[in-house]
Amino acid sequence: MPSENVHPTAVASSKDEAFNYQMEFLKLEFQAINEVIGRIDETAAKVKNWAVVTWAGSMALALGRTNDLKKYLWITAVPPLLFFFTDALWRKIQRRFIFRSRRISEFLNDGRLQRSFHTKQLSDFWIVDPRAERDKTNEDYRKFTSVWRTMRFKEVAVFYLGMSALSLAVWWALNC
Repeated sequence: MPSENVHPTAVASSKDEAFNYQMEFLKLEFQAINEVIGRIDETAAKVKNWAVVTWAGSMALALGRTNDLKKYLWITAVPPLLFFFTDALWRKIQRRFIFRSRRISEFLNDGRLQRSFHTKQLSDFWIVDPRAERDKTNEDYRKFTSVWRTMRFKEVAVFYLGMSALSLAVWWALNC
């Protein structure tokens, strides 16, 4: 409630400024989320590159000049699995940001934004939560960001498991 010394238009103006400030922060948060998602995509690509280099190098070493290492070729199936888990962890982090992006989209499209403009305050929405920390107890959040879910992405699983399977197939062909 405005005090007796404060003019009502000053209170309304202050409320408008606060709302505009919140909306600007919401825009900045959305922009930052998209930048982080892009950087994590780049990191995932680097993880894949290192996985290929490490796997190919270990295969080349095992298949090299001597037959002594061919019996250990099965070990080359392990590095892709380690990179697979690392990639899944990065994707889990990325999906936290994607979950938040979805929350922002819901806010913008489900009527809360319009109510917020009417009341000049954000309706039922928390700003500056780019990793959706407030949703950690939400079951949808846990399912969406699960490492095991990210490991089931076909483009990821086929890539890493394919390298491991190829290692085992070559080992089996040469040693059995």
